[in-house]
Amino acid sequence: MFRESPALHFYVLQFLGFGYLLYRLASRDYTVYGFLTEEMFNYPRRPPWMEIPLLHFTTFQWIYAFIPRPTPEVIFWLQVIGIIACVAGMIGLRPRWCAVVAFLIGSHLAGMMQASNSEVDGGELVHCLLLVLALSPATNFYGPATGFNLSKRSPDHHWPVFLWFLIIGSWYTMSGLNKLIDVGPHWPFVLRLENLAAWDIEKSIFLASKYANAKVAALHSSPAFSVFGGFMTLAGELFFLPVILWWPRLRPAFVFVMIAFHLLVFWLTGINFVGSAILLVTCLDWNALVRNVKVYYDDACGFCTRSVASVKRFDWFNRIHPSPISQLRDETQRFDLARLKDAMGLEDENGEIYYGADAFEQIATRCPLLLPFSLFMKIPGAVYPARYVYGIIARNRTKLGCSLNGACRPTP
Repeated sequence: MFRESPALHFYVLQFLGFGYLLYRLASRDYTVYGFLTEEMFNYPRRPPWMEIPLLHFTTFQWIYAFIPRPTPEVIFWLQVIGIIACVAGMIGLRPRWCAVVAFLIGSHLAGMMQASNSEVDGGELVHCLLLVLALSPATNFYGPATGFNLSKRSPDHHWPVFLWFLIIGSWYTMSGLNKLIDVGPHWPFVLRLENLAAWDIEKSIFLASKYANAKVAALHSSPAFSVFGGFMTLAGELFFLPVILWWPRLRPAFVFVMIAFHLLVFWLTGINFVGSAILLVTCLDWNALVRNVKVYYDDACGFCTRSVASVKRFDWFNRIHPSPISQLRDETQRFDLARLKDAMGLEDENGEIYYGADAFEQIATRCPLLLPFSLFMKIPGAVYPARYVYGIIARNRTKLGCSLNGACRPTP
């Protein structure tokens, strides 16, 4: 049974899923595939039971064993219908049915492109996201009928996000495993990006079929950069699934590293997977912005009281609810009172308990102006110096004006 979850993260999936496919359909002309002859496709007309490639079935190319391939005019109207479905889905007009239509049209056009031996353009992930939306309950979506309810908690919001995490995490981790299986652990040493530098720049300048930034592509000339980039790619891909599913603290670091990886691939070689970088944003914990937290502090300490009051000034959305430990009743069974006198405590909606610097990280996540501190603390290893600094401040509260009515509890 999935726990209840706010709707914001699902809303982000809805907006970016429809929005990204809308951009793809509106910025590309797929009608060119209507001018190709049957012989120019990898899968010519034949009975479907004779076809083996998975692409033939997953993108519905098998129908062309029975009907003629679409003309440019038919493809044009498929694009138009897909664009209308994406716009309606972004607005929230019948979004579930719009997801079905957008998934069928988007994946079919992508399959037609790949069946003609064209270059894969990195749009497969958005089709997976639209399939998740198509399988989600109709009550999950925002729209004119349902509104934009950020306070609603439901398990139906949770499992589609988890399913999406499973899909996108498996996508990248399987990519890393594929490199190990096809080449081996020595893949970074045989990548040899330095051999591609001049060729990528030449293609960008003279063929105009790709874009490679000359200054960035010059990094190819360093064999050490190629090996470093290979190891970073393998690490990012292999560990992406477990990090996304089970290590939420490391999620932002991995997401931003993979976004940087996609941008570098584009600038270095002209291979455009930047769209996948947009979808990677959906792996961040958007629901943290709308989950309430209770902050417990030592109200016998003036410094602690003033600190909590200062933090509340940044709490624009009223997600932080302070509570003095002198008023604790039943909550005492969940908290270490001795520790609360030395460090503030925090409990989120999921019942997770945090102390000290970890509690401040949760607070900063919910305050837009403090968000950079939260992102910094999510850098691998950064939480340890943060805890150390917090401990120094806590032990020296008396020097920082720790007094309330002339008294302050001693630090244990």
